[in-house]
Amino acid sequence: RRGGALDYRPGGRAQQKAVKSISKEQRQEIKEAFDIFDSEGTGKMDYHELKVAIRAMGFEIKKPEALELMSRYDTDESGYINFEAFEQILAQRYAAQDPVEEMKKAFQLFDEERRGKISFRTLRRIARDLGERLNDDELQGMIEEFDLNQDGEIDEEEFINIMKQTALY
Repeated sequence: RRGGALDYRPGGRAQQKAVKSISKEQRQEIKEAFDIFDSEGTGKMDYHELKVAIRAMGFEIKKPEALELMSRYDTDESGYINFEAFEQILAQRYAAQDPVEEMKKAFQLFDEERRGKISFRTLRRIARDLGERLNDDELQGMIEEFDLNQDGEIDEEEFINIMKQTALY
């Protein structure tokens, strides 16, 4: 059977769909990562480079999975994969991401004190670090708008609501 909707062989329809579903920014990040780890400029990468590149892109990968990807995409058994294979692998990773899980990870990054809440002070620093020019009144307004439990801080659920309503995910 060839070319079915769930055909995950290199070049299969499911992979082509995954590559088409990624944004221009994601495609650019994938290209930049490939170029960094293809340090000799050969247009290919080996198992070790693949594993490190996938981790550098923020995805988890264990040795058996990396070996399986190499055997699946290294069709000429040279010990290397090309950019197209790398792009397909990463496009599938992006497509499989759960937006809510990604938002929870982002919240954990901002919740530096591990209290389950983001304070006004932390929100001000985050905005400044991200280059957002928001004054204290605007920041307080954000907290008041999304602070459903009225405790003066943003918890994880409130943070996810902010992300969803502002289409930041």
